[in-house]
Amino acid sequence: MIQTHGLYDGAAYYYLKYRGQYSDRLIQTLALKCGLDGKGRLLDLGCGTGKLTFPMANYFDETIGIDVSTDMLQSARSQCELLDIHTMKWLKMASEQMNPELGSFRMITAGDAFHWMDRELVLKLSYDRLEPGGALALVGQGHMLGDRSLDWQKAVQRIVDKWFPNSKRLKHSVRHEQLVAQSSFHSLLTGQIHSERERDIPSIIGYLYSTSTCRKTTLGKDAANFEKELYDELKSIDSSGTFKEPVTDYYIIAFK
Repeated sequence: MIQTHGLYDGAAYYYLKYRGQYSDRLIQTLALKCGLDGKGRLLDLGCGTGKLTFPMANYFDETIGIDVSTDMLQSARSQCELLDIHTMKWLKMASEQMNPELGSFRMITAGDAFHWMDRELVLKLSYDRLEPGGALALVGQGHMLGDRSLDWQKAVQRIVDKWFPNSKRLKHSVRHEQLVAQSSFHSLLTGQIHSERERDIPSIIGYLYSTSTCRKTTLGKDAANFEKELYDELKSIDSSGTFKEPVTDYYIIAFK
C-alpha cells in the first residue's frame, strides 16, 4: 500500500474548487451500463471531497464515502450539511481496511484514487463487499497537464519541476484494466469521454495546489514567488490568461 495519510491534508479547499467535475456524460454512462435505478447502496473509495460521490449518490438509497484524509472528509460533510443531505455517510478509513461491518453494496466506485491503493487487495475486498451482480467502476480524468503537449502545459511543468524538484508522478507498470481482468470480476467494460474546459491562471494555480506533489504548505513564504513566476510565464504565452484544457474522462467497469 502506498502511504497516503496526510498527503492531501490542507488541499481540500483547492481540490473542491479547482479540480473540475466529471462530465455528466460519464455519470450517465455509469448509470446506464450498470442499470442503476435509485435503489441499493454505493461505496466510494478514496472519496476525497466527494467529486464522484455526490453525482453518483443520486442513483442510490444510501451512499458511503471513505478516505484517509480528515481534511477532505470534513469538506464532504460540510457540503452535505449545506445541501441538507441525509443519505450519505463519510468514514475515515483506508480502502484496504474494507470489512464486513460496512455491509454489502450494489456498486463500488473509485475516482482518480485507485492508483494510490494496494490494487490487488482492494479488488479482492471490493468483490467480497459487492452483491451478486454488483458493479465496480474505476474512473478518472488524469492530470490537468495531460501529456504535456501544449505550450502552456509544458511551461507549467517546467516551473513545477523547478519549485518542486522532488515531485514524482506515480506510474504503475500494470494498467488498472489489466489487474481487473485478472481478478474475479467479469464482463470488463472500458471507455473514454472527451471534452474541453477553459482555465484561467488562478484556476491553474489552484489545481496545482490540489495535488499531492505541489502542496502550497511546502512552499511556505515562497508561494507568492511561485505564483508570480507562473503568472508571468503564462501571460507571455497568451496575454488573455485563459487556456484550453483537453479533458478525458475514462471508465473501467466490471461485475461480480
